[in-house]
Amino acid sequence: MFRSMLYCLALAAVCLLPATQAHCTRLKTVTFAATNTVWVRQFHLFTDAVQRDSKGEIRFQLVGGPEAIPPFEQIEAIRKGVVDMALLPAAYFVAQMPEADAMKLSPHSPMEERKRGIFAFYRELMEKHLDVIYLGKVTGGISYHLYLRKPLKGPDLKGLKIRVTPIYEPFVRALGGAGVTTAPGEVYVALERAIVDGFGWPSIGVQEMGWEEVVRYVIDPGFYQTDVCVLMNRKTWDALPASEKKLIARAVEKAERETYDLSRKLAGQERQLLLSRGVQAIEFRDNEKEFYLDTAYRAGWEKVIAKSPVIGGHLRKLMGR
Repeated sequence: MFRSMLYCLALAAVCLLPATQAHCTRLKTVTFAATNTVWVRQFHLFTDAVQRDSKGEIRFQLVGGPEAIPPFEQIEAIRKGVVDMALLPAAYFVAQMPEADAMKLSPHSPMEERKRGIFAFYRELMEKHLDVIYLGKVTGGISYHLYLRKPLKGPDLKGLKIRVTPIYEPFVRALGGAGVTTAPGEVYVALERAIVDGFGWPSIGVQEMGWEEVVRYVIDPGFYQTDVCVLMNRKTWDALPASEKKLIARAVEKAERETYDLSRKLAGQERQLLLSRGVQAIEFRDNEKEFYLDTAYRAGWEKVIAKSPVIGGHLRKLMGR
C-alpha cells in the first residue's frame, strides 16, 4: 500500500513538471461495468497500448465503474467534462441520441463499419448531438441470447417474465413476453426466486456473474451485436496534440480487431463451459429461426425509426448488407 502511494505521488509530480521537462496527458476515465469484468479487461488492451506506445506521456486515471458514476449518468459526465473518456454501450445514451439505438442492429464488424462509412456517420452524429468524440468499439461481434429457467417449444414468450434492458425490451414484447427491469446485481436473486423466468445477455459474461447456476436453457440463434463504445469529451480531444490524437485513434482501431477476435473466442469457450454445467441449448431452425430473427430486427428498427424517421432510415440503408 505504502509503495503504491509513493508511486502515485511520484507520477503526479512528473505530471506537474514544466512542459519543457516532461509532458503528461492525464485522462480521467469511467467504465459502465466493474473493473474486473470481461468488458473492462478488454478495454485495457486499448489503454495499456496507449500508455506503452506514448512512453507514459498519455495516462488513464480510472475514476471507477458504475459505483463511481451510474451508467445512465456517464454520458452527461463526459459531455460536461467531469471525465475525459468513457467506456459506454449505446444503450446508455439512447435518451440523449435516439439513433444510438441502431448501433446494436448492425450486421457488420467494427472494421467493416469503418470501410462502409458507418463509423464516420456515427462520429459526426455524436459530435453534433452529444458533443463527444466517438473513437470506436471494443468487444464487437458478440451477439445477445435469451437465457431461461424453463424450456421453449418455439419462439413464443407468452406467459414469461424476462429481465430486460432497453436493448431488447421491444423484441421480448414482440414475442409476447413481459419485460421486468432490474439491475444486473439483482438478476441472480430474481431468477432464484422465480421473480423472472429468464434474461437477455451477450454470449460472454454469464458465467462471470454466476447466472449459469440459476438458468437451464440458452436460446439459439443469437441476435443483435454488442456496441461498447469508447467516447471522449470533445474539448479534451481538441486540446490534444495531433501526434496524441493519431496514437489514440490507431490504438482504438487495433483494439477493435484484437477484441473482436478475442471476444468470439471467449464466447465459444463460455458456451462450452455453460453446457458442461448443465445448461442446454435450444436451437430454432428453418421457419422458427427466420421468424425469431425477423422479429428481433423488425422490433429494433421500428423503435429507431419511430423516434428518428430520417436519420434512422438512412442508417438502415447504410447498414444494409
